[in-house]
Amino acid sequence: MKRKKLPITNIGTVTLLMVFIVLCMITFAALSLSSASRDAEMGQKAVRRITEYYTASNKAEELLATADNMFSSAYSQASDSSEYYRLIQKELLLTSITPVWTGDTLDAAFQVEINDSQSLSVHLDILPLQQVRETDTNAFYKILSWQVIRTDTWEGDDTLQLIR
Repeated sequence: MKRKKLPITNIGTVTLLMVFIVLCMITFAALSLSSASRDAEMGQKAVRRITEYYTASNKAEELLATADNMFSSAYSQASDSSEYYRLIQKELLLTSITPVWTGDTLDAAFQVEINDSQSLSVHLDILPLQQVRETDTNAFYKILSWQVIRTDTWEGDDTLQLIR
């Protein structure tokens, strides 16, 4: 009686297919783990940046509240524009707000540090005494700019990180 031989290729094909599927699953698992790790890292950086910005923004708002008090005090004491601006400039010099003369009017500017490389820069246009009296809204200034600026120099990085 002739013995029937089983083809070896059938057993090997199934085994090779299973090894290939397992390798594919391991590769996709590693890629998704790497992607999730990077996404978590980016999320933490975004939270840190947002927290730093709003902390600096709160400090700027506190400086604006201080400026409001100074402007209100000068408004109640001044009889004309020159005295109004003189009183404001005198008070501003005692704070971290810098008075800036632009022609006949007075502006104010200050910066609040966000982190080592950025600051929040605020520029105010102090309204003239007559305009404050005419509007009667207790608005002593207009915010001309409220922007994030870089405080360090940019250094290009031409290295390429291929493997993490």
